[in-house]
Amino acid sequence: MKQVLKKAATVLIWLSLIYACYELGIWQLHRAQELNKVTAPKPDQPLIALEQVSSAGMNMPIKAVNRIVSASGNYTTSFVARDQKLSEGVLANLDVRLLKLSTGHGVLVVREVLGQIQDQINTEVSITGRLYPRQNVDRAFAKPGELSRIDPALVVSKVNPFLYDGYIILKSEKTGADQSSDLTLVASEQISNRLPGFYWQHISYVVVWWFMGLLLLIAPAFPQFRAKSDKVNNKADKTKKVGLKK
Repeated sequence: MKQVLKKAATVLIWLSLIYACYELGIWQLHRAQELNKVTAPKPDQPLIALEQVSSAGMNMPIKAVNRIVSASGNYTTSFVARDQKLSEGVLANLDVRLLKLSTGHGVLVVREVLGQIQDQINTEVSITGRLYPRQNVDRAFAKPGELSRIDPALVVSKVNPFLYDGYIILKSEKTGADQSSDLTLVASEQISNRLPGFYWQHISYVVVWWFMGLLLLIAPAFPQFRAKSDKVNNKADKTKKVGLKK
């Protein structure tokens, strides 16, 4: 009876380990599929006013990231954001302005790639652009009039106490005369959400877990396991024979 129970427990543990490897592989497969789904570009939602998706002086809501927003006001201060990454291996200095809205709040606006001469705009402007979260890592050592990163926390002051979190990269700009500005616009692609790991990393884990499950499945066919089983059986037979002789 004990032998039967021991064998049944061994088989149960063996099957449980195989099932665990299978489920772990499925979990990693789902993570890979989720990563692909979340990081895939989504269609842009309709244009919306900045104040309808975010609030000045508050952290930017997740739903506001990547939204195409509109705003109007006057540029009050100009900054240079140095060594900003435009694409792989391409850096540029950007013209960044502080746009003061009619509400008294402000928002940082990336107008264009910095040229030799900065435009002086004294009239009211109406802009549209994509909303991005603030940068957390310095890109350069900032001098007076420069930003080490595009972050409203760097320009908050008594004069500008309430700024919108993040910044806007322009898609269009119209002056008071309803004329479109001629700008060297910065590409404003969607920021993809990040999940821990990479797609192929998760796929490799799927292969590893399922390979381990396969090894466990065929383990009883390995010679060393058969030899061990035969040894146990022979020992049991000898014990029975000794008992019969007695």
